[in-house]
Amino acid sequence: MSQDEIAREKAAIAELIARYNYAIDHNDYQGWANTFAPDGVFVGIIGRFAAHKELDKFIASVKSLTATSPNLRHYVTNILPDINGNEARCTSFLLMTSTKEGVSTIALAGEYEDRLVKINGQWLFLERVVRPDGA
Repeated sequence: MSQDEIAREKAAIAELIARYNYAIDHNDYQGWANTFAPDGVFVGIIGRFAAHKELDKFIASVKSLTATSPNLRHYVTNILPDINGNEARCTSFLLMTSTKEGVSTIALAGEYEDRLVKINGQWLFLERVVRPDGA
C-alpha cells in the first residue's frame, strides 16, 4: 500500500470516528448503529451491545445514562490506526463531557480499542471497546 493510500485509509477511519461521535451526541441512534458492521459490537460503561440487533436495548441504556449526565459530548484524540488490508485495529483517547445548567464536567476519560473491517469500500467498527481510565 502506498503512502497516499495509507493516508486515505487513516483519514477514512478518523471520519468514521467523527461520524460515530456526532451521531451519538445528537441522539441519532440509527446513525450510530450504521457506523458498525452488521455483526459489530459495542462494549462500554453502560454494557455490551450488538449494535444492530440490540439497538433498542442500547437506546434505553443511553437514555438512563443521560437522565443523570445530560448533553454528552465525545472528544476523541490521538487516533492510531494499524491497517492490514481490509482489517484494522485502532486506539484513541476519549474524553466525554456532560453539560447541565450551562456547566460542563468530565463524565469519562479513557481509551477506545477498536477492531474495524472494510466492507464495500467503507470502514466500520467490528468491535469498539471503551477502557475507562483507572478501571
